[in-house]
Amino acid sequence: MSGASPMMADGEQIEVGWGERRVIARLERTHRRVLRIDVQPSGKVVVIAPAGEARSDIQDRVNRKGSWVFREIDRISARPVSTPERRFISGETHLLLGRQYRLSIEESNDPQVRVEGARLRILARRADDQAHCRRLMTAFYAITAKSVFAERLEAVAPPFIRKGLKIPVLIVRPMSKRWGSLTPKGRIVLNVDLVRAGPSLIDYVICHELAHSFHPDHGEEWRGLFDMVMSDWQSRKAQLEALLR
Repeated sequence: MSGASPMMADGEQIEVGWGERRVIARLERTHRRVLRIDVQPSGKVVVIAPAGEARSDIQDRVNRKGSWVFREIDRISARPVSTPERRFISGETHLLLGRQYRLSIEESNDPQVRVEGARLRILARRADDQAHCRRLMTAFYAITAKSVFAERLEAVAPPFIRKGLKIPVLIVRPMSKRWGSLTPKGRIVLNVDLVRAGPSLIDYVICHELAHSFHPDHGEEWRGLFDMVMSDWQSRKAQLEALLR
């Protein structure tokens, strides 16, 4: 979820070690000067390093982060099993803004998705057309995400604005590996799937990225700013990872 940048040649690998433990990480090169290590939700490790940095220097810096890397790997491996693939049939449950809703699928000549109490009502041309129902839900999530994310960005931005930040342009799109990122031009990108989480967890992701406007890595200065703005961010992070694995 950290600040993004254009990637150069990748495909390299580098070993991360801590005590007797070893893991092979993918090594990517970037135009930015800050080295970053990402432990992805899958448990895979990616090292993103400055283009001109010697491999030996990268290895030294990576090894100093070994204990953190394996703590993250262990924390991810301890999470509950991933949510089964959704089939888009009546009676199935789906998350929206942190709440579980039960699907009710009906045939209609006016395809749409509605929230009615504890139900997500899908009106589809054919109730048994799962691909069509999936497309309707995907469009509904996207529309909802754009509205809600804009509201949450405006709500959490004031502490960063007081430090001189202008509210960034918001981009909402599917993302395969991250909940959010900050582009080199300062735009904030949020994963549309984050709309399944509650507002407090959406706020966590937004603040995570806004803090990168001042500190591009996850070092002490970034953590200090994040602690000041959202003192319980680590708890929210754990909740998000458990909810949307």
